[in-house]
Amino acid sequence: MKKGISVILTVILMMSLIACGGDVNQRVNRRYRDLQSYTARVKVTVTGNKGQQIYQMSQSFRAPDQYRIEILAPERMQGTVCVISGRNIWMRSAGDLAIQMEQGFFQEEKDYLFLQDFLTDYFDREELPELTVDQEGRILLSAPRRGDSKYRFSQNLEIDKSSNLPKFLITYDEDGNEVVRVEYESFEPGAEIADSVFLP
Repeated sequence: MKKGISVILTVILMMSLIACGGDVNQRVNRRYRDLQSYTARVKVTVTGNKGQQIYQMSQSFRAPDQYRIEILAPERMQGTVCVISGRNIWMRSAGDLAIQMEQGFFQEEKDYLFLQDFLTDYFDREELPELTVDQEGRILLSAPRRGDSKYRFSQNLEIDKSSNLPKFLITYDEDGNEVVRVEYESFEPGAEIADSVFLP
């Protein structure tokens, strides 16, 4: 009799874990698979040979291919704006006129600063891993290889279980060292963004 109860409890536990994993996958898919827009305020830490550089930025994204970054800090770069709209890229410093940049400029760095580029790669895989919540209440999404650069090799996205909002997007080099950390101080999915935001 005791053995039968043990088996039943084990089966119930396994079923609840599977259901929980399914719930996590469903929540993440619902929120992020077809994300059409977002605005965010982020802290970006770039780690290189000469130490760390920290930036405060605001980000806007609207599907399919409109991006905007404005640097809020450090003060010497405050007001610098980069807008990508399709194949067009403009950049301007505070108070200056926008300059159109050549195709490819900033394209690679964009891939590691914006959540949307990570999500596109993540959801394009043939088979998605089963997501779980760790002891600290985080959901971890991994893209084991993003591009061919040994300096920008893989990425992890950490999502907070309670809010279902991103916490960190972390990029590693091929040796597993952290090189770019995007920390989300605020994040608004599905934000209504005016057309003027993406004008140079």
